[in-house]
Amino acid sequence: MSKLLEILAKFKSAHILVVGDLMLDRFVMGEVERLSPEAPVPVLRVMSEERRLGGAANVIHNIRSLGSRVSACGVIGKDDAGKRILDVLRRVGASTSGVFTDPKFQTIQKSRIIASPHHQQIVRLDRESREPIHGHTLKRLREFILERAERCDGVIISDYGKGVIHAELLSEIATSFGKRKITCVVDPKKENFARYRYPTLITPNKSEAAHASGIDIHDDNTLIAAGAKLLKQWRARGVLITRGADGMSLFRPRCKVRHFPTEPREVFEVTGAGDTVVAVCALVLACGGDFEDAAAIANLAAGFVGDEIGTVAVPFDKLKLKIEELQ
Repeated sequence: MSKLLEILAKFKSAHILVVGDLMLDRFVMGEVERLSPEAPVPVLRVMSEERRLGGAANVIHNIRSLGSRVSACGVIGKDDAGKRILDVLRRVGASTSGVFTDPKFQTIQKSRIIASPHHQQIVRLDRESREPIHGHTLKRLREFILERAERCDGVIISDYGKGVIHAELLSEIATSFGKRKITCVVDPKKENFARYRYPTLITPNKSEAAHASGIDIHDDNTLIAAGAKLLKQWRARGVLITRGADGMSLFRPRCKVRHFPTEPREVFEVTGAGDTVVAVCALVLACGGDFEDAAAIANLAAGFVGDEIGTVAVPFDKLKLKIEELQ
């Protein structure tokens, strides 16, 4: 059995804590046949509608789909969307004792309107709070994270810039996790670029890496410069820049950059791919794999997401079969 398959076999014994912005994703799909007589906009004839876990909730779903235990930590509102997220998380087998309800918080929802036959996204509708999360709720989050992290094999920070991940929490995580040598994988967002410190691995996409480093990434040289700068800036053990259809690039201190190309595809849908990458990387590192193993398996898993429309969770058997085919 190859090393990658040996790592995959350990997934069922891993337990990951996921902290971040829980979301509900809604996909309205249909066909556009004409423009509206009322305004120069397309008229979509709705064919189907789905609601799926999004944001940090999609990370949690991916971990469960890959056979591992997961504890969820985040905030929902006292509304129908929050109830739906909680119900689905429980249905997929996640522990939800770290999901806190804040009556003043509006559960985050993203609605994507998608037209066939080319799966073109016409518009996205966002529902979210403008008010900060209540201080008492943040205190409960902090206490839960610092207590639960020691009982897990790794922690994921799934930051969508919606308020759960904030400066004080990141400072405490950097100090506490560093002392206890807890594996921490971060999916970053611009709101906190200046605040991440000492992650085990951090996974910006190309646009985020360019923004965070201040380097316009347009070729291999600028990509390498950005990766090197982010390693120092975030004091990370690893930076994995995801590049959509161009694959991923792994940066380690005093190591040569490693590129992981994707297989050619007619369509590469990026919605939710970052969630899959951070989930797989955390599992691989928690199960004793190294950074190259994490990038290689995450790259394969992200390819499955690229084949689908919207947020999806990669099944364990599908990923295992793909690795076996490559032997």
